[in-house]
Amino acid sequence: MYGKLTNGGARQGILAMTTALLLGTAFAVAGDSAPDDTLREWLGKELTVASSNLEDHMPTGGKLTFIFDSEDNVVRICTRNVSKQLLQWSMDFASPCGVTLVFTRGTRYCTFDDVKAGNAEVLSSCHRLRSRDIAMRPARERGTVELNDMIAFLIQDADGKHAMSILVDSPARVTGNVSDSGSGDSGCTLVPADS
Repeated sequence: MYGKLTNGGARQGILAMTTALLLGTAFAVAGDSAPDDTLREWLGKELTVASSNLEDHMPTGGKLTFIFDSEDNVVRICTRNVSKQLLQWSMDFASPCGVTLVFTRGTRYCTFDDVKAGNAEVLSSCHRLRSRDIAMRPARERGTVELNDMIAFLIQDADGKHAMSILVDSPARVTGNVSDSGSGDSGCTLVPADS
């Protein structure tokens, strides 16, 4: 009888140790991630929309802060309304930190001129954040919403200042029975709030 207890106890001990090791490995794999070093300087700093040709999407004077969510491994845009802002944030931007972006590491930082030129080959080499299907404003058709794609290019000036240029694609999709191909890309420029 003693042999059976020892043998069974050893099996249970090995099973318990194996379970503990597997759980430890699962927690290590599922641990929080960290932001890429290339992105760090843009996180946690409030930026101001300095210019925008899409006032109903990205209002001039509006404030945004980009934060890293290590649990979901995404960057979230947190907005706040200020009195000098031309229009209030709306749709997905109105909810606290409601817009998420995914970081893509390129080989360099873009310049404002790169973004203005719109050369896809050049832009594809830049560090950027991207989000798909953002509701930024109600669609023209009642009861529908425009869903836009957004790319935020990280800008680092020669003097080391950090800014951002955001391109908003024309509505790629409209919810409901209406289809709208849109009229092209537009965007805005973000600068540090203390500029």
